[in-house]
Amino acid sequence: MELLICGSGASEAVPALFCTCSLCMEAWKRGGKDWRSRTAYQLGEEVRIDFGPDFLLHREKYRLHYEKLKHLFITHAHKDHFTPVQLNYHVHGAEGPALLGDFNLTLHGTKEVIDRFQAARTHDFSKMRMILDELSPDVDVRTLENGMKFTSIRANHCPGAVHYIVEMPDGFTFFIGTDSAVFREETWRKLSVFRFDLMIIDATAGMLDIENGGHMNAHQALATVRRLRKEGIARKSARILTNHFAHCAGMVHEDLEKFFLPHGIEPAYDGMCIPLGKESSLRR
Repeated sequence: MELLICGSGASEAVPALFCTCSLCMEAWKRGGKDWRSRTAYQLGEEVRIDFGPDFLLHREKYRLHYEKLKHLFITHAHKDHFTPVQLNYHVHGAEGPALLGDFNLTLHGTKEVIDRFQAARTHDFSKMRMILDELSPDVDVRTLENGMKFTSIRANHCPGAVHYIVEMPDGFTFFIGTDSAVFREETWRKLSVFRFDLMIIDATAGMLDIENGGHMNAHQALATVRRLRKEGIARKSARILTNHFAHCAGMVHEDLEKFFLPHGIEPAYDGMCIPLGKESSLRR
């Protein structure tokens, strides 16, 4: 199985909507890795992390079969990560497209996520073939039918925001750490019981000088990675990425590579595929 990074941008995307800043104009000219849709992740055909406004774009760009989705895990209720109005199309029969299979789509998220879904819902819920699964931000565990294990832990971002720790059936373990400001000590304590093969860390703000805006800049992300390595939370062989880049950070992909690659950190980009599994880790 692979982790597909469907999107690598922050709320406004890159080039940002309606923006003519120097970074957006340069990204427009460059294209490729400098065009960033809103951050989201897909694991095979059945599992997705976050459901933002570029959901349809991702289907068309990566040829994803959303009718096969069984699980949506949402990190938080902000509009760039969760656009619940789109779930109104998950209906069966005369009111919408016929759904394949005999399974439901389970929406996993904290109270803030579930409340936002209910506020956006326009159909009788009984017709939507969905299950709502409210998660606690203070460590909650779900084991899926395919053997994957998801653990949610509180993020330093907004009320109800969580990170996800995902354990594959063969023991390969990875961390989705966007969106987040510098980790609180409680986060470090919860991470310390795991040994990660892959970690994705927030670096939204690039070279901007920020203290706690719910995100990290490049220097804070680097300091976080150094501690993860020092404390053995990230294995020596771990692959570490940064993600969720904002246009106001002022860094094109080439700039991000110049900053992060010398430290063994890869800046993510739309369409990046990461093999998941112990065998892929050993081959690196």
